[in-house]
Amino acid sequence: MLDIGESQREAIRPDYNRSIMIDFQGASLSSDTGFILLREVDERFKVIDPMKDCLEDLRLPSHTRHSMVQMIRQRVFQIAAGYEDCNDADLLRVDPALRLALGKDHRLGASQSMLSRLENDILGNVMGLEALAGALTRATDALLKRKNKRRLIIDLDCSEDPAHGKQEGVAYNGHFGKNCFHPLFCFTSEGDCLGARLRPGNVHSADGALGFIKPLVKRYRSWFKLFWVRGDAAFANPETYEYCEEHRITYFIRLSGNAILMRLLEPYLNRPLGRPPKSGIQVKVVALQYQAKSWHKPRRVVAKIEWHHGELFPRIGFVVSNSRLPAGKVIKVYNGRGEVENRIKEGKNTLRWDKTSCQRFEANQARLQMGVLAYSLLQMIRQFYVWGEEVKRSMDWLIKRLIKVGARISYHARRWYVHIASAFPLAHHYRAVLAWGP
Repeated sequence: MLDIGESQREAIRPDYNRSIMIDFQGASLSSDTGFILLREVDERFKVIDPMKDCLEDLRLPSHTRHSMVQMIRQRVFQIAAGYEDCNDADLLRVDPALRLALGKDHRLGASQSMLSRLENDILGNVMGLEALAGALTRATDALLKRKNKRRLIIDLDCSEDPAHGKQEGVAYNGHFGKNCFHPLFCFTSEGDCLGARLRPGNVHSADGALGFIKPLVKRYRSWFKLFWVRGDAAFANPETYEYCEEHRITYFIRLSGNAILMRLLEPYLNRPLGRPPKSGIQVKVVALQYQAKSWHKPRRVVAKIEWHHGELFPRIGFVVSNSRLPAGKVIKVYNGRGEVENRIKEGKNTLRWDKTSCQRFEANQARLQMGVLAYSLLQMIRQFYVWGEEVKRSMDWLIKRLIKVGARISYHARRWYVHIASAFPLAHHYRAVLAWGP
């Protein structure tokens, strides 16, 4: 034992076979080879690198081990790999794949304390948040340009980030029944995140929504012949309708029912004749003209009436829209809005967008934006390079199958060699990103 050095290591032995020894001394091994994929996508589409021109580095060059861009990349890449906690950096900084992705080669990455200062002091201010917003815009530009679509559908929605401390901006929200932040999100219909904004917990769901989408409309309206906006009943207000009508934007927004709408719908509330379908649900779609007191003109409202088997009264929902599509198509388009909720859950459950535990509000906003930036890099891999799949892969699948890939990394003759198992079944996705180009 002493001759071969096992006693010098921290070793773990399983009880079923004491001749097996497990240690954590494999400095040339990586459990997250996908860091290299993230760097390749980042470099190809110039997402993070331009941030160096937007941030002022006040550190003395003689005391600087890591550039701003290297630290931002490390933080974003760690989130994309499922390491949302800064504390993980103290061990991950040794990972050879992460060091190669950061351009550190033989040198270590940044520690937890450095990344925490990055979030709080460098990015948690107006200049830092603008730099992060610019990086997200570059990622969005790349996603939208590559698809070459004539129609853009954007979905607005909000969520809650539960808080368990006294962070700035935390407040009790009566709808969610908890102390939280109340962030606002904007996605395309294909799951590309166009932006995220952290808000205090006690604001209305639509607070700041119009100001949130105006820069998006200004930037992307000329890119698409058709520009559609979808939102739930929280975003139903005259200002949104008028803005969309002024900028030739088609909106599909849920409208809460009221006595006047129900009175207009009375002639259509008789249950349809005939045997119910196998689903047990009978559906009727009706288009109405309705003007609320706060509206300066009547607008088209489409009502969906559903009779469910065994229920006495029908279920009724309303959608206000300026679309000329048939009433049934209006309901179908609006129902597609439910996909944005899945994308928000994906970001919160997989990348932990809701881990906003910094004390300062701006630092938590920076943390949220870095999480969205990590999502966008993974979205690029999912949209551009994951081919031949029968289903759309989730973020969790991407991380577990493409990012968390083991490899042995060695340096010889001025070259780095990354050796992945020859039996790796998803090697074609690595070839798609690294070998076949954009």
